[in-house]
Amino acid sequence: MMYEPSPSHLQNLQNIAPNASFYIATSETIAIQQIEKAEVVLGNRYFLQSLPYARQLQWMQSNSVGVELILEKGGTALDNIILTCCRGVYDNEIADHALALILSLFRKIHWACDNQSKRHWKRFSLPSLTGKRALILGWGGVGKSIAYRLQAFGVQVEGVRRRHLGEPSPDKLGFLIRGPTQWQAVLPQTDILVLALPKTTETTHLVAFQELTALPPNSYVVNVGRGGTLNENDLHKVLQTGKLGGVALDVFEEEPLPEHHWMWTADRLLLTPHWARSFETSSFSWQPLFEENLHRFVNGQELLNVVDKEIGY
Repeated sequence: MMYEPSPSHLQNLQNIAPNASFYIATSETIAIQQIEKAEVVLGNRYFLQSLPYARQLQWMQSNSVGVELILEKGGTALDNIILTCCRGVYDNEIADHALALILSLFRKIHWACDNQSKRHWKRFSLPSLTGKRALILGWGGVGKSIAYRLQAFGVQVEGVRRRHLGEPSPDKLGFLIRGPTQWQAVLPQTDILVLALPKTTETTHLVAFQELTALPPNSYVVNVGRGGTLNENDLHKVLQTGKLGGVALDVFEEEPLPEHHWMWTADRLLLTPHWARSFETSSFSWQPLFEENLHRFVNGQELLNVVDKEIGY
């Protein structure tokens, strides 16, 4: 186990797998020693450092939604290992944060905070969400959860899904879904562009200069997916034109964001330091998933959230 389990969580795991031995890796050195005979690894911490020493590993359960770093660094060492992620665990939390960012951009809350620190009273003409059009790139649990929230505010929402290969059509939830080659055509009518994408070879810099400049004046861009899906250099160029109404980013190509990065002082840019999934200490949100998947593993059942290593999520 590459994390410190709470006593109740550890007891649940032991009850699920009474014939298994559980070891907690409290350092990289200990993880390297323990993984040699391990059949299962739960948690990310020290996993990549110890992976080269694994001899019997069958399954690794990540405590992250995105697994691009594990796939990139793990390489062929993962070939015979089932990798599962925490897809679905943080959908509502990330969607809440996305909505908070969108509302902050529309109602200029970040400007108000700046003016508050200066004791500067200034009012602005502010738009409403009602009647706006949003396009969400990434129609997984996070994207759908964001769509529900925006719809409640009177926003017309469309989604983009990689596997949607036909003509744009409503899904079972009633949202119009577009395929990977269809969404660019509606950018000129898109008031809010939301990125809720995993980081893969296909999504790297998916939104760049051409897509950003296709948006209408005073539109908004929000990224709560993964850094690198938005081309930050191109974003810098477009922001300098003053065309966009505002941009909010929770994820970045380099994290933590370097002290002298241009983003810290950019106009119309709202930053949060990967807060969409908030910091956890002891009672981790993914514990029920770990317990369920361990139950499935010991009973020979199909695991939840198996990662397709070819597509990257």
